[in-house]
Amino acid sequence: MKKSVVKPAARSKKTTGKAKSVETKKASGQKTRIGQKPGKKDAAQMPGEEEISRKAYEIYQNRISRGETGTPADDWHKAVESFKKQ
Repeated sequence: MKKSVVKPAARSKKTTGKAKSVETKKASGQKTRIGQKPGKKDAAQMPGEEEISRKAYEIYQNRISRGETGTPADDWHKAVESFKKQ
């Protein structure tokens, strides 16, 4: 009796659908990545945790001086939003 040999199926190349990281120059001289939504800030442009912390503390001090209630998380979110608006 012959033994049957099962061969594995050939694997096909799958594409992830992600855009390639290709830079182009805008008319203004700024570089942007293809596939990047206009107006979106890169992670490098967002402030660091230390800067957000300072701004949140400033918001906390102003809130306390006005006698308002709130939480540190609220202050943090307001600080992050203030940087997004800039």
